[in-house]
Amino acid sequence: MESTPAAVLDDTVVALDAVLRSGTVGALDAREMMDLLRVAGEIQRRVEAVIVDAVASADPRPAGSGEPAFCGRFGCRSRNELLQRVLRTDGASAARLVKSARLVRREVDLSSGEWLPARCRRCARPSSTGRSA
Repeated sequence: MESTPAAVLDDTVVALDAVLRSGTVGALDAREMMDLLRVAGEIQRRVEAVIVDAVASADPRPAGSGEPAFCGRFGCRSRNELLQRVLRTDGASAARLVKSARLVRREVDLSSGEWLPARCRRCARPSSTGRSA
């Protein structure tokens, strides 16, 4: 059994598909519907945190002279375009994710090689829990 992050999320997609196929969502009472909405919101925040973390981890600059940047390897001009294609989302949503990634991205200090803090320290920490600061 594969335990890559993508494989774990694939399992989550299968579980969500099972909930949708079950046909029970429409039959929930008010309290159960509120619980479902609460959990769906928790899932949504964590999915966005995974996306932001992935975008922040992908170096926007080319690895070497003559090499394309991360987005260029997949035929896109920018990270925004890449997200629009892979997430099937609109430009504004992709821009929001790119902006969030820019705030949480940690650069390496050129002189010491140490990790520098994120531009927005309050934003960087919550991505691990999916909760806002």
